[in-house]
Amino acid sequence: MSHAHDQLRYPTRDPTRSRGVLSRSRPWPLWTGVAAILVFGVDRLTKFWVTHSLALGQQLWPSSPVHIYYTENSGAAFSILPSADWLFLAVALAVVLVIAWRWRLLALQPWWVQTGVGLLLGGALANAVDRVTEGYVVDFIQFPHFPIFNVADSGITVGVVILLVRITLAGRAGA
Repeated sequence: MSHAHDQLRYPTRDPTRSRGVLSRSRPWPLWTGVAAILVFGVDRLTKFWVTHSLALGQQLWPSSPVHIYYTENSGAAFSILPSADWLFLAVALAVVLVIAWRWRLLALQPWWVQTGVGLLLGGALANAVDRVTEGYVVDFIQFPHFPIFNVADSGITVGVVILLVRITLAGRAGA
């Protein structure tokens, strides 16, 4: 038999070209899903704890290097651009749509890139849920001389840094 005949009889499957998003033949980006679920879950649990344990403006451990300070933020991460909820919801939706669109290709990325995308996805979804349900985001983690933030903000920030590292490494490999 010829090599061409083998390819016709036994075609190889390209994992990026299967039919459905959740098709069994397509590899699933495990680390993206795990990181997104963890960030989303931990963010929701910590915000629940803060809102049910503290009064707005109350602090825990104010003299420690890291303390808990319950605030409500209508701006972006680290209280940037207050009162622009529509903009942040649009950005979160765009992030989710781009990740969904490129979902099948994530499985081909290294685990640390998948994790970075998952951190970004989980953080964007968690803060979007707050904006839709509450009209603001609960922030509570504070370091001295640094804006107050939450777990979702941390996931977004670390995820973006990981993606920037990936882009930089890919640029160097292609140069």
